[in-house]
Amino acid sequence: MKTLRLKKKEDRRIRRGHPWAFSNEFEEIPRGLVPGEIVRVADYAGRIVGEGYANPHTLIAVRLLTRGEEPFTANLLKKRIEDAKALRERFYPGRSRSTGSWRAVYSEADFLPGLIVDKYGDWLCVQVSTQGMERLLPDVLDALKEVYNPAGIVLRNDSKLRALEGLQIEKKIVYGEYAGPVLIDLCGLSVRADLLEGQKTGFFLDQADNYSMLENISGGAEVTDLFCHTGAWGISALLAGASSAVFVDSSERALAMAGENAELNGVRGKAEFVREDALTALKRFADEGRRFDVVVADPPAFIKSRQKMAEGLRGYRELNAGCLRIVRPGGFLITCSCSHHLSREDFLDTLRAGAATAARAARIIEMRSQSKDHPVLLAAPETEYLKCALVQAG
Repeated sequence: MKTLRLKKKEDRRIRRGHPWAFSNEFEEIPRGLVPGEIVRVADYAGRIVGEGYANPHTLIAVRLLTRGEEPFTANLLKKRIEDAKALRERFYPGRSRSTGSWRAVYSEADFLPGLIVDKYGDWLCVQVSTQGMERLLPDVLDALKEVYNPAGIVLRNDSKLRALEGLQIEKKIVYGEYAGPVLIDLCGLSVRADLLEGQKTGFFLDQADNYSMLENISGGAEVTDLFCHTGAWGISALLAGASSAVFVDSSERALAMAGENAELNGVRGKAEFVREDALTALKRFADEGRRFDVVVADPPAFIKSRQKMAEGLRGYRELNAGCLRIVRPGGFLITCSCSHHLSREDFLDTLRAGAATAARAARIIEMRSQSKDHPVLLAAPETEYLKCALVQAG
């Protein structure tokens, strides 16, 4: 096994728990290093910091798998998956049944960098984003079969991150016979998750805990769910007693899924579906004088890279201003951002700017992040990305 030595003092961040070592932090990257190869990382004095897998062609040269002298083995990989499962079972005891769902492995935060696994009922959807985890995939699949005994496993290796690692894009069934979207239950919300064609791995599980924010504000409310995708927010509001919900999305396929999910939950009769760009719909609602008691805005990431920061900030300010214009006095806005590059404070600044632009007094009732099956590694702030605010408009 090759040993890569860090430059002086470059071990400090890693010893504090961060799992990445960058290419410019090493004395040298040895020739012949194979992408995905397991290596030892040593400090400048030669003391072993840990083991990880390397890629000499990327900025993140090594992603650590262990600390100190501990070797990384197939047994350790399996134990990490078992530990991750035990954590989810502690917080979601009802979701272990055949229709329950959670994020089973969350990459660095579960000490398996480059690996995402989502549980959809009896099915698992696996996403691998690095050369190192790609080489470990046979062991990953064996461990998942032992730990979860799934009906099947789908590989959703269509993330753009794979291209940066020199990996091919692919989607395929590697175990079991997939018969189409899987019916899942999230604390009373029934939806179908399309593991092959749906966004991400089939459903946005990171918001599952946050739908409860609607419970105390939806009774008798008129609601609009912007960027509705599968309709989970609006349907949750209807299940919590809302009188009506308008689902807005620019995708015909998304609206069709939202309609199917509304039917599954017995609330189709209270739902209206509008195919339109959300920002365009906001302006139209404002011009028509149409107002709502609850507005939900859960858009895709506006900031895909740091180079898009200024443009993305303008987008969030415009979105929040538009939303606040159509909230009735005393009503509520639930607004979200899944942009990794947007800090919580910058997110709050877009809310402040949006409220000022809309000339609305507003106050934050609650701030949340991603669900508990997406834990945040303190030493790696990159593992926290979701911001979700419950705002009351004056």
